[in-house]
Amino acid sequence: CALQTYYWEQEFLKIAYANTVLSAINDLEGTETDKKRIVEDAHFLRAYEYFNLTTLYCLPYSEENKKALGMPLKRTLVYDEDLTRKSLEETMKFIEDEMKIALETTQVRNVNKLFRISLPAVQAFAARYYLYIHNYEKAEEFANLALTSHSQMVNYQTYFSPTMRTYSSGGGTYLAPNAPSDYKFGESYYARMLYNHTQNAVPSEKLMNLYDKANDYRYEAFFVENYSYNRASVPGWSAYQQFGSIGILQGPTTAEMYLIRSECRARKNDTQGAVSDLNSVRTYRYKSGTYINLTTANFPDKKSLVQFIIDERHREFPFTLRWYDIKRINSDPQNIVDKITITREFFNFDGVITDVNTPKTYTLAPGDKRYAWPLPKIDIELSKGQLVQNPYD
Repeated sequence: CALQTYYWEQEFLKIAYANTVLSAINDLEGTETDKKRIVEDAHFLRAYEYFNLTTLYCLPYSEENKKALGMPLKRTLVYDEDLTRKSLEETMKFIEDEMKIALETTQVRNVNKLFRISLPAVQAFAARYYLYIHNYEKAEEFANLALTSHSQMVNYQTYFSPTMRTYSSGGGTYLAPNAPSDYKFGESYYARMLYNHTQNAVPSEKLMNLYDKANDYRYEAFFVENYSYNRASVPGWSAYQQFGSIGILQGPTTAEMYLIRSECRARKNDTQGAVSDLNSVRTYRYKSGTYINLTTANFPDKKSLVQFIIDERHREFPFTLRWYDIKRINSDPQNIVDKITITREFFNFDGVITDVNTPKTYTLAPGDKRYAWPLPKIDIELSKGQLVQNPYD
């Protein structure tokens, strides 16, 4: 579909920017210190964007899937560079190697340059990376390092409530946040937003029911009831909006690091530490005076605690990290929480015509090969046989 092609192209465009820097750096004037920083920045960009591509276009990382199809690894600007897909194991190793180069940086977090490399940004990304490949020891290590460098949390009610606006459209009204995308946001390590240009982040009833609807400010601020007045002049559809109608946090944040550390602690039976990290996030998300700290007594066993942490990640990052979470949970060798089957109600569709008279339930079960998005057909054709499509039989 157009979305898959657009995302593939945009991510590889960023990788091309990094490759341009790496191919030209030796021909540029400047100090060795400046060149080193720019090179580390380019390697970080390659690691970050290849990770995003891999979590979409490849199967979940697991022992069983190591030899499955990974990504074509573009390291240069040479037009006829090899485009054959490496294994998933080779792809993840490439990302890790790029990340390790970036970890050599000495750049501190600069609120005016959160879109550029810093050591805390790379550490935070490393925590995200290692959580995905089920290396919980390293995930905790890097989350802790990132939090040691920067641990600021933002009170969502204080931050977002001044931005709330009432809009009239399509014969009705709705209340929505109007905060511009904030590339100096206090929780960010690396300023990246999901650009929701179609404004179609439509939450499920299951997602909305995860929240304490009376007291969780995330629910009040970001779930826009009757946003369909704006899109179709009819009431009923809700939308998820955060920074205005098109911006949703995607880059690593302090909240993500607390939740990664919380999950890793829970997995090794550090219940007190896990609950403490949960409270470090949740206290900044509830309406003033309403939050009651969780205690270890709230969780009778490891499974209930880990599941609560994953649910909290769902509440915190519903449209950016949820797909990543589903894939890693369904491939987790520890099998602490139940695997996830995705179901959606739509109509019968034969690839050309949608039959609106025939409702159909679509199911995506754990292990389904459709967890790897199909590669764009045009890129497969242009590669002259080097790129191969994901198998779905």
